Amino acid sequence: MTTFADTGPPAPAGFEALFAEFLTEVLDIPPAAARVGRVPLEAWPAETARLVAAAGQGYWRRRQAREARLAAALAATAPLVTPASLRLFASERIAVEPMPNPAAPDEGDSCYIKINHGFWEQLYAVFASPDPARMRVTNPERFRGQYVRSGFIDALAAALGRVARVEGTQLEFPGIDLAVSLASGTHDHSDVLAGFAARSPAEQKIVLGAAIGLTSWWETLFPGHRPAFRDGSFPKRGLATGRLRETLAAVAARSARIVFVVPPHLAGVQLIDAAIPQETVPVPAATVHESWVACLEATSRHLLGRLAEDGHLLVITQSAVFSALLGCFLMAAKRRLLPPASRLAYFDLGQALDVAAPAAGGLWSRRHPIGGGELFCFDCS
Repeated sequence: MTTFADTGPPAPAGFEALFAEFLTEVLDIPPAAARVGRVPLEAWPAETARLVAAAGQGYWRRRQAREARLAAALAATAPLVTPASLRLFASERIAVEPMPNPAAPDEGDSCYIKINHGFWEQLYAVFASPDPARMRVTNPERFRGQYVRSGFIDALAAALGRVARVEGTQLEFPGIDLAVSLASGTHDHSDVLAGFAARSPAEQKIVLGAAIGLTSWWETLFPGHRPAFRDGSFPKRGLATGRLRETLAAVAARSARIVFVVPPHLAGVQLIDAAIPQETVPVPAATVHESWVACLEATSRHLLGRLAEDGHLLVITQSAVFSALLGCFLMAAKRRLLPPASRLAYFDLGQALDVAAPAAGGLWSRRHPIGGGELFCFDCS
């Protein structure tokens, strides 16, 4: 079993310049200063904080303006989202479609990333006044550090902007299946809306807060446009239906290597019955957002290097909202740096991957041990 280290594959030509260009776009620092030190994983938060502290005046002005727009959008949206109005409101503001069949014959790259209810609820709590009826989060300062002070949401907005395309009043993400959910991801989006009235008051609060945060964020980034998303329930629902097994097996069969980008409790995890090399790229469990600069540089360097060497790569990740930043950056970087014949398949499985280690994973995996031993293992020999 191979483990990620600084002795990994060389980055493709042009990587350093491309990464510096992205940091310059996000942080408004000169390209010459946008260099990430090669430091151990435990020092990634400090290295990220060093670079954010060096951000130029343009960054701070843009950040202040974006935060003001988001706060205004949340204040304007919140009164519109009620138990009675939720279903119509959601259908008017966002489109959520089921995942197409990623197990179909290879026609190019594939990238499934998702941002689920927790992030949208947390944004609502951080940038809006307390709302006991629709706000589950009671400690917003914690998330202010993770997302705002770290600069993470600014990087996420920049990465999403690189892959988004406006078509009339619709907002699309060509080549990327960007998924969302307003609840735990165990139920399809349509079922969440249809069954809202039957949910407990605590569960209704989750859905309402997520709907407010989700629609306000996208209105801030792309005013007047309706985003077209995929359903964020694909990984967890796929465990129950067998579709996740089918998808990963089909994609692995046309890949040369599998790389898991995961926190320490999943280090060494493997996909069963995959007769190709598999390895782990570790990311922090509790500070992945605060580490976004160093984490993005190290993981994307390694993954693009592997793709350049192997030609066809399957990436499976659990890395909170960082997985969306990584997926968007990888897809844009691949198009710039690597030949069209190379193939990247990227799947953000989130908590669904915890079925490989329920005791060490999150609460969801302990409550829903759905066939994980038949899909992932730590010693497949």
